[in-house]
Amino acid sequence: MNPSSNTAMRVLVTGITLLATMGISSLLPALPLLADEFGVPLESTWRVIAAFALPGLICLPIIGVLADRIGRKRVLLPALALFLMGGVACAFAQTYAQLLIFRFVQGVGGSAFSLMYTTLIADTWQGEERLFMMSRNAMIVGFGTAASPAVGGALAMLDWRLVFLLPLAALPLMFLACRLPLLNPGRSVSFRAYAEACLSRARDRQTLVLLSLTLLTFIMLSGPLITCFPMLAEQKFKATPLESGLILAVASLAAGLAALGLPRLYRSYSARSLLLTAMALYIVGFICISLAPVLWLLAPAVLIYGLAQGLNIPLVSTLLVGQARDDQRASLMALNGILLRLGQNIGPVVFGTLAGWVGPAWAIVAGGIPALIMAGLAAVATLPALSYAIEEDAERHPPGY
Repeated sequence: MNPSSNTAMRVLVTGITLLATMGISSLLPALPLLADEFGVPLESTWRVIAAFALPGLICLPIIGVLADRIGRKRVLLPALALFLMGGVACAFAQTYAQLLIFRFVQGVGGSAFSLMYTTLIADTWQGEERLFMMSRNAMIVGFGTAASPAVGGALAMLDWRLVFLLPLAALPLMFLACRLPLLNPGRSVSFRAYAEACLSRARDRQTLVLLSLTLLTFIMLSGPLITCFPMLAEQKFKATPLESGLILAVASLAAGLAALGLPRLYRSYSARSLLLTAMALYIVGFICISLAPVLWLLAPAVLIYGLAQGLNIPLVSTLLVGQARDDQRASLMALNGILLRLGQNIGPVVFGTLAGWVGPAWAIVAGGIPALIMAGLAAVATLPALSYAIEEDAERHPPGY
């Protein structure tokens, strides 16, 4: 890939990643305004979030197969178009039912983004560059997740409809995607052979371990942190939602900074060592959160959790994309995305229920249980040294393929 195309691809991946982060987080500050505008109880506005998130569970398998079989561009362009049109339509919704329908349409398009930016990185870069781009993207996710509520809140103060105009940012990305030569693996084999190969890869022991790590990671994120942390902050310290949000933003920023340092760490440490370090940080972070005696000490405790995320997520993603050939990669990442969303749904139910029984502090401590399971998987599973895995993948896909 020539330097100008390389730069354009970086811009495209960055843009898709930021769109993925804004889909939900930018809307959170506007939920009370939506409740007032449409005359619905505040507690029912979760449907606006669910309407966007639900299509991911339904559409991801189809999107993954299509991206492998008909090419990345023919999937990405319609996804961007649906995200844009559904979002803008939300700004002109006249009833709550219309808003939910338009959010569902927007969610169908947005469900492709996390799959596509990971797949495009793996398609475009190999070796150490791939790990760098995965880490860089994790940093963008962290900063985007931290900044999106502030941007959405500022726009909502002017008019709640402006928040739904943020998807207009998809328009220049559509023009950029049209210009770039995105990978089209094609239909070199029959669909039956393709399906059998994908199933065989999904049953591979190393792949199963990596997919399990994704599931457990997002159970920990959505359960102890996102569900139980605000409860603890409010009950123990009488923290306002703004204070809780600012402290949680520390985790996103720390994850981004840790991800930036990952490419240097991989040169000296194995994948197993890095994953075990991340699991230890998760456990320490949860214990420190539960024991914090004053509100401001929650920030360094959450920072420890964020460092674990920054090591864990890009590392697992890099190892996982190397498990599949070009013509199977999107389907494997779709499966990973389904488990990610499954974890996001399991975490609040399990840990929210546990917090009701034993209190949020103990529920957060219990967040160390998934981390211990992950540490056990990382300790006993056959994981290649990260440097070896990257070199092997570079041999399979030399630069310029």
